[in-house]
Amino acid sequence: MRVTESSASYGALAGLQSSAARLASLQAKLSSGKQITAPSDDPSGTVRALQLRGDLQRNNAYTDSATDAIAWMSTADSAYSQMVTLTQSARTLVVQGLNTGASTGSSAGAIADQIDALRTSLLSVANTTYNGRPVFGGTTSGSVAYDNGGNYMGDSGTVNRTVGPQATVQINQNGPAVFGPAGGDLFSLLSSVSANLRSNNTTALSGQLADLDTAIGRMSAAQASEGAAYQRVQVAQSAQSSTKLSVTSQLSELQDIDLADIAVQVTTASTNYQAALQTTANIRQLSLLNFLS
Repeated sequence: MRVTESSASYGALAGLQSSAARLASLQAKLSSGKQITAPSDDPSGTVRALQLRGDLQRNNAYTDSATDAIAWMSTADSAYSQMVTLTQSARTLVVQGLNTGASTGSSAGAIADQIDALRTSLLSVANTTYNGRPVFGGTTSGSVAYDNGGNYMGDSGTVNRTVGPQATVQINQNGPAVFGPAGGDLFSLLSSVSANLRSNNTTALSGQLADLDTAIGRMSAAQASEGAAYQRVQVAQSAQSSTKLSVTSQLSELQDIDLADIAVQVTTASTNYQAALQTTANIRQLSLLNFLS
């Protein structure tokens, strides 16, 4: 087979270009820290990496949603505890008002004033907000769940958070579910208690003790329901954390380089390229005179 000068030159250049391309590819991997720097490096691996990145993005969205849910319910739980304490204080005052030894007009009026103060405090706690939204106001766009008169200003909407695949949790309780329906709510009850104290209506006050017990039970039940939702979100958080570790590990194995191995390959490829350059340069300097000498 006849080998021409041009074919030899072409072959030499092709070999050099191949060595240079391999060296450049390895250097790109070393600098980026990634096995796959272009889809052509590993088409099937690229598809799998995109799937895993999508899984991570969804996982992060679930995690953010769960974090927000925990913060919302923690805010609500603190409000529940305050409201139960305040209502229990109101009940104690009613018992004190029913004590015949303390039911003079002045003492009853003082107790009524304390009931009014507790009602104001309860209204303030009922308007507890998270990120500017009243936690007991449903999905209302307003800033309060109850106005100063104790009227519910929210709606019956539910606030949900998606904390995992097919895992949506309701994180709120609406005002009427916590404080009672309009007309039979805690704020109307306390207003009536105050009026009965001022009028020394002990018969009505005796019946309102049971109403206060019902109100405390209702709030405690709502708090327990929110606590169950809190636990569900915590379980989802734990699951998402485990999933993230698994997906991140799979993605790392697929796309991250073995630094020591790639460093050795770069050194070897660089040595081979330099040797090819030197050898080609020496060979291409030969002429007919070299063979005639």
